Amino acid sequence: MAVPPFNEAILKPVGAEIVCAVRTMPLHEFKLEEHCMGQGLVTYLPLRRMLKVHNVTSKGRPYSYSQEVLKPLFPSYLFVKAELPAIRELYDKHKIQRYLPPLNLDSFLDEIRLVRKCEAIGFEQELEVHEDIPEGGRFLITSGAWEGVEGLLTKRDDVFKWTVEIEFCQQFITMTIDPTKFTMKPLAD
Repeated sequence: MAVPPFNEAILKPVGAEIVCAVRTMPLHEFKLEEHCMGQGLVTYLPLRRMLKVHNVTSKGRPYSYSQEVLKPLFPSYLFVKAELPAIRELYDKHKIQRYLPPLNLDSFLDEIRLVRKCEAIGFEQELEVHEDIPEGGRFLITSGAWEGVEGLLTKRDDVFKWTVEIEFCQQFITMTIDPTKFTMKPLAD
């Protein structure tokens, strides 16, 4: 499966446009993305690969098969670039439950770039999504694909896990890395 295309226009708001995360009902992310695109709004729905196991019973015999599917990286969330009245219209039509305007647009756009980087790497290796951060030392990666990214480095069962904090959705992405491929420097807490 290839990484879904990314519309760079979401990173370039013009005039009164804002870029924000919007929350929709569970399992409605794809419907909301389609609706927004039909309205001419720019959207970004970060996805991850998952293996879905289907358990089936046919003629009294149980069997199962697995299928690779795409799921939202952040369940119920989607990023939208639009003017505030258009976002308010989505809310009034009950398409979204709430929108989360960024406190600082530039740092928010940097976080969207980071999410895109996580999404792209997630198509090469397995990603886990958590709602809490494990204990560990904070580091800054100074080389490689993750250059400039801060996170936590923990070691469990002789495997290093790199956790990247995505604050706007209050969820976190965990992925396994090979620390020998990166240069890291510790950060003072």
